[in-house]
Amino acid sequence: MESRSSRATEAVPRQRIERLLNHSRFRLRFPAPLEATYRAYHDADALRVFRGSLGYLVLLYLAMAGAALAVAPSGQLGAWPLLFSGFGLLILIGWLLVRSRLLQRFYQRVVCALAALAVALSMINPMLVTDPEFRVLVYIGGAYAVVVVYLGLSLRLPYAMLAGWGVGLPLMAAGYALAPRLGLAIDWLLVLATFVGASVLCMVICYRDERQSRRVFLQAELLRLDREHIALLAEELQKQALVDGLTGLANRRQFDQALQREWGRAHREHRPLALVFADIDHFKAYNDYFGHQEGDDCMRVLAGIFRAQARRATDLAGRYGGEEFVLLLPGVMLAEAASRAELLAAAVRAASLPHPRSSCANTVTLSIGVAAMVPTQDGSPDELVRRADQALYEAKAAGRNRVIAH
Repeated sequence: MESRSSRATEAVPRQRIERLLNHSRFRLRFPAPLEATYRAYHDADALRVFRGSLGYLVLLYLAMAGAALAVAPSGQLGAWPLLFSGFGLLILIGWLLVRSRLLQRFYQRVVCALAALAVALSMINPMLVTDPEFRVLVYIGGAYAVVVVYLGLSLRLPYAMLAGWGVGLPLMAAGYALAPRLGLAIDWLLVLATFVGASVLCMVICYRDERQSRRVFLQAELLRLDREHIALLAEELQKQALVDGLTGLANRRQFDQALQREWGRAHREHRPLALVFADIDHFKAYNDYFGHQEGDDCMRVLAGIFRAQARRATDLAGRYGGEEFVLLLPGVMLAEAASRAELLAAAVRAASLPHPRSSCANTVTLSIGVAAMVPTQDGSPDELVRRADQALYEAKAAGRNRVIAH
């Protein structure tokens, strides 16, 4: 249901669902996309109820058979046993279909057809009974059949009415026209008291139940939308907690988590772990000269260059803090990491961001320290950071705008 429900909500805005829910007298039909979702939701629940109700239908069937045999005059059953066995056959068919794909796909239509046959049997049965007292019992049994059709099978109101009135009214008309010719015994007062009375009452209850079912469905849709909204907010908060707001790169927190994770993995697999530690040369002077807006733009450009160097899914480009950037490279030896760092430095120089206050170039440049090691049992991720930081310090001390690898 979840995917269908999502598609329906995309087509039917939340405000429309709220209006439908708050409307005191809505029809038993939603806008097209939502209606299809409701029907799938209702039929799935109806099938579950139907499976659980078959046992009770069998018990009701046996109870009615026992009551009929107990009060029926000896030798006066006539065709009643044959017709009454038809109800048992319908229950058997339902039991055989209960796990079938046909019933899963066309629950309303299949069960409506079975229910219509049950109504037909309940209308014909009394006409063939000659004993007045036994006929009363058979009429009462027909009323039970009507109750089951409207309330026991989870049919939506149109299908329940089709099975009840759609079959019952033509049979009543046929009985009225043919009874005198065929000598059928029809007690119209009992027909009104049982079939018609039960049908009207159950139709009202069926309408109320479906209306309530639709309200519950709409409430469930709103709750689902609320859960999705909360999940999106939580995801956004989680993203904000792990992503640098200015550059869109991993922030210090995410870098620390990734470093711990990759350190443990590298230790288990006896593979190297490399770290590229970069600092923008004379960035404070750049900010003082151009202003903080230009400084932020510069950071974003460099962030894009670092992001491009995080080529693999396991690579991580991040902003360590201030004007410092990091590139975590799992499974990379020192020589390859140094080569990647040189590419970074070259890409920054190629960006040609003017820097009149730099003492080492006319454009923005990087000082980069590189370290790599295979984690040991006694080592820690902090050692890798210290080595890369020391290499960065040496790059600055050597005149900046260069790469030093340890």
